[in-house]
Amino acid sequence: MAIMKATDTITVVEGYDAMRVFLEAVSRRHGMNDEEIEFIIGGLKWADGSPVDPTMWQEWLAAVQMACSCRTQ
Repeated sequence: MAIMKATDTITVVEGYDAMRVFLEAVSRRHGMNDEEIEFIIGGLKWADGSPVDPTMWQEWLAAVQMACSCRTQ
């Protein structure tokens, strides 16, 4: 697997999955069994091609839009 650079780009879906994987890794590293973290991670997983919690997907898209709106044209 190649090491990502700050200038690499990914799709919105890849970013969503990256966020979930990141949260899972941080949770494991810190030994967190917090029900709230587990609830969030569970809602971010995919089921039948859609996130388990569609609201989280919409919130993710809004976050991506906000982050991208800061780009210089």
